[in-house]
Amino acid sequence: MKNLVLTVFFTLFLFVSCNHEDLSDTFKIGFNEEFQHGIINQSDDNTLKFSITEINNSRCPSDVVCVWEGKADVKIEIESPLKENIILNTYNNPIDTFDTYSFELIDVSPYPISVQTIKLENFKVTLKIEELNN
Repeated sequence: MKNLVLTVFFTLFLFVSCNHEDLSDTFKIGFNEEFQHGIINQSDDNTLKFSITEINNSRCPSDVVCVWEGKADVKIEIESPLKENIILNTYNNPIDTFDTYSFELIDVSPYPISVQTIKLENFKVTLKIEELNN
């Protein structure tokens, strides 16, 4: 009996102490949402799944004077409802459509600083994804 109690206690302890995954990979369609590179994101109604596979940031650092402002490119790999890649950028292509969805690039942060290297995992991409009316 004592072994059974210890086994149950140990099992409960393991269950409670397990690290539950953060559900931040789900998002609501129609709202500005932040996304990160390499994370699979799924709409809360399960109709859309995608990940950001590339972020290329050639924007002029905020502490430098440049002739051209530069741009940030964001490659999005859509997994469902159909497979497709789209590339949005901050210069001349902030909006694109795919199937019944519109993807709008709102922001890529942090903004570059000349003396600082930003790691890919530290970028936050703000997108507004809307369902198009049929």
